Amino acid sequence: MKKYTHAWLALMAMKRIEKAKIPVRQQDDAKALISWFKNYRDFVLSGAWYPDSVFKDMSTSHIVKYKPDTSGTAGSFRVMPPTLQLYKYGLNSDMYGKPYTLEKRHNICDRCEAFTESLIDSFKILTMENDGSPIVPSNNHIAMRFFILSHYIADCHMPLHCDARSFYNKNEVHGFIEEQWDDQVRSSYLIDEDNERFFYDPEGYPLKQAEMTDLMKYVEEELVSREFVWSWGTGCNNTWDYMSGISQYSYLMSYRLVPADHVPDEISKNLYMASDAYKDHFLEYSKVILGDAVESIAKIWLHAWVRYRDWFRDTELAFYNAQQKQAEKNLKAATQTVDNYPFEKENQCGKVKKARDTVSTKQDDYDLAVSKGKNADKKAEALQKARTKLAEAEEKLAKLEMDYKEAQSSLESLKALLLAAQIQVKRKEAEIKKYADSNSGI
Repeated sequence: MKKYTHAWLALMAMKRIEKAKIPVRQQDDAKALISWFKNYRDFVLSGAWYPDSVFKDMSTSHIVKYKPDTSGTAGSFRVMPPTLQLYKYGLNSDMYGKPYTLEKRHNICDRCEAFTESLIDSFKILTMENDGSPIVPSNNHIAMRFFILSHYIADCHMPLHCDARSFYNKNEVHGFIEEQWDDQVRSSYLIDEDNERFFYDPEGYPLKQAEMTDLMKYVEEELVSREFVWSWGTGCNNTWDYMSGISQYSYLMSYRLVPADHVPDEISKNLYMASDAYKDHFLEYSKVILGDAVESIAKIWLHAWVRYRDWFRDTELAFYNAQQKQAEKNLKAATQTVDNYPFEKENQCGKVKKARDTVSTKQDDYDLAVSKGKNADKKAEALQKARTKLAEAEEKLAKLEMDYKEAQSSLESLKALLLAAQIQVKRKEAEIKKYADSNSGI
């Protein structure tokens, strides 16, 4: 797909998340994602085009090539969400259920899975690191990764990216198809050419031209009317599984977009445009491909965001639990200090009295030795030790008194802090339970 098509698909995915009827369990998170996203939409054109303009990994990471295999057994195809049009069309394809093989290993599904995990990990680092940390990724960087991911997801929906037949030749059928889509994007929306971005409507999405093509109108309508299915599909548990299924049905769609009787090396752009496949079905198939691309980008983005938000809620709960335990510990310590004070004061007062009596005795011994003219050095040393012990005992008594007053005065505030921590824990537990109770089948 071309530059403006990729950027438009990413923005339509944002719009899909905002406009679709999202399942209850994900509604709050979807709103939070869109609120976050709209601060970074100006990066979409460069971000969504980075894989082609900078990475240039087109020969490995933008494709996965299937081809018929008459020597093999019947092919296994994933069961996808029923709202996907590629899935419906694929089930009715002449190639469905027939043996196939992969030309060689390409990694578009791996790429999508890796970028999805990178998004989640980046948010976790951003959450855990202090402001100003040199290792923390910025929100700008994370937004760029969202848009980069959208490129790979979209490419997997381009049927010729999943077809081992090569249409990258002098006849440029592959490029011609992608140019048709890009031309429709450019003619249906107002583009700020100087700054390489779309002009935006009041909601922050590409500003529509007075006249739009039927294809663009269709996708805009699909954003609202199509049911949003949260699940990946039967037997699909993650981005990789889902994108693997997409690639299978994209392969099947390729044989409808360019039927098997069209020889890749012989078909030209003009011949293709004169074919029934183009004249009768190109608009129909384009609606399927672009509509599903928007759906898949939105689904994968939202899954990644919800996984991060679930982790964040669990992390918050762990933090509040730690606060509650510390508050309980502090209150227990203060209560014990107050309760034990009478006994400990009586005990320490006894030690002070004993130390004073010892000082008095040692003073008498010293005075007697001096009065008799005897060497009183040892008596003086004993007296000094007794005075030191008395000072320590009196200091402990004073500290005991100070600790008691401090503990007594802090009891109410410590109780309040504990109550606040308990409320936070219960609130977070209820929030997590709410999401778990309304989980709509991930």
